[in-house]
Amino acid sequence: MTGPHDRLATARWLVPAGLVGIGAFALYLRTLMPGLGFWDTGEFQALGPVLGIAHPTGYPSYTLLLWLASVVFQPFGEPALRANLLSAVLVAGAASLVSIAIVQVTRRGALGLAGGALLAIAPLAWQNAVRADPHAFHLALAALLLVLLIGWSQRDRAGSGHAGRWLVLAAVVFGVSIGNHALTLLLAPGVALFVLVVSPRILWRQWRLVLACLAAVLLTTVLVYAYLPLRSAMDPPLDYAHPADWIRTSASGAITGGFRYLVLGQQFTSTFHAMPTLSEAVAEVWRTLVENLGPAAWLTALGIAVGIGRRPRLMVLTVPWAVLSIWFLLAYQNADIDRYYLVPLLVAVLWAMLALDALWDLVLAAWERWLAPGSVTSQRTRLAVSAVVGVALTLAALAPVPARLPARDASDDTGARAWVEATLARLEPDPVVISWWSYSTPLWYARWVEGRRPDMTIIDDRDVLDDDLGDLTDIVAGYLVEGRPVYLIRLDDDLEPFRERFVLERLDGIPHGVVWRVAPGTDRGQDEGAGPEDG
Repeated sequence: MTGPHDRLATARWLVPAGLVGIGAFALYLRTLMPGLGFWDTGEFQALGPVLGIAHPTGYPSYTLLLWLASVVFQPFGEPALRANLLSAVLVAGAASLVSIAIVQVTRRGALGLAGGALLAIAPLAWQNAVRADPHAFHLALAALLLVLLIGWSQRDRAGSGHAGRWLVLAAVVFGVSIGNHALTLLLAPGVALFVLVVSPRILWRQWRLVLACLAAVLLTTVLVYAYLPLRSAMDPPLDYAHPADWIRTSASGAITGGFRYLVLGQQFTSTFHAMPTLSEAVAEVWRTLVENLGPAAWLTALGIAVGIGRRPRLMVLTVPWAVLSIWFLLAYQNADIDRYYLVPLLVAVLWAMLALDALWDLVLAAWERWLAPGSVTSQRTRLAVSAVVGVALTLAALAPVPARLPARDASDDTGARAWVEATLARLEPDPVVISWWSYSTPLWYARWVEGRRPDMTIIDDRDVLDDDLGDLTDIVAGYLVEGRPVYLIRLDDDLEPFRERFVLERLDGIPHGVVWRVAPGTDRGQDEGAGPEDG
């Protein structure tokens, strides 16, 4: 049977976690992107229902979860909306889990409520909660891993015979997370150091547990990544880099695809750049913290010192999580690099609550020593004070919501849908669309998820590599010879080679993007004796 103390302990984390999760989900639902998106969003919205292969590093865990969401969330709308809804569930869950972690460490439900709310309304978390993106899953898995590791630590130090189960479960979560995003590898040093600091003799006294954890990580990772070659061998509609093969090469011998290419992200190895100076890095990180946490960013700075003094084991885990993630993102170039701050942001919220926990203890000590010497505060009074403080802190955390709402509200983001509808309506029968990534992804969704325009051939730059198609202008010429209408969707800087060889006619009435029609019979390359290559 559970006693009053057990029920109180459960309520201490369950109530704030529930309030944070429900509140965050309600906020995200109100601001959710209503359907189809451009860029990576469109790709992931298309992947789940058809079980396709994503761009590097493949994201098999997220792809499988997208498929599950496309089935479970069927009553709530079209597949694109279901993928967006999944992100709302994941980020709301992450905020709820962070609330639990804060209560685990501080034993104060009020801080769990405030900290979870602080993370939930942070612009970066909010932004990733309203559209399909694997970073939402990465944040949720990191938060779950944090809760499990803290739970294992507390049970191990208390001598619980079942503590090891928490560590094995954490290993499984880590494996799933590796299958979701390679950023998980940056969490490994912190996890390893934390385990060794909490249980210094674990390698020889609990070697079976260590082997079980290693096996759990390895087996989970292998099982998740096995999806890529197995599904690729089935020839799915969307098969990025064809990972059914270990390596794929072009006619010239260059590596252009395959399992190794996809999983190791070889396509993006050239996107690293020189690190900024230390002062520039600190300024950039501080700017991001202030933008996301407001005045609580100062509590984060204080929380580092407090954590080192009062929670050194926790800092052994969380400092590497933050530092290594920040180090990577500062050296990496990405169109939406701010998403890589999500785990450091999670850590920053935890540190901020450590600072408030220390300040709370100082206030209580001062009260009992100087303002009410010799008095004993009742449990009921403590609970009442905690509730009042929790409400006050949560209201303070939620204060920026009205100011942030306009920028984060994606409920009227229907640009991709409007573009797709207008474009498909203007395409002639049996069209060939030479596209680029941001516009290819909503076209894929319309073609493969909605089953529209089965006569349409979509050729993305990725298809050129995967199928070794050669020069794009020759591809266009080849289809013109076949008598098929050809359309171009390219960046302005990429149009010059096409303008030199063909006459391009802009389609009117296409919102949110430009679509060009290649006028038939205008191949100047033929006039110069260059034979078109059949695409």
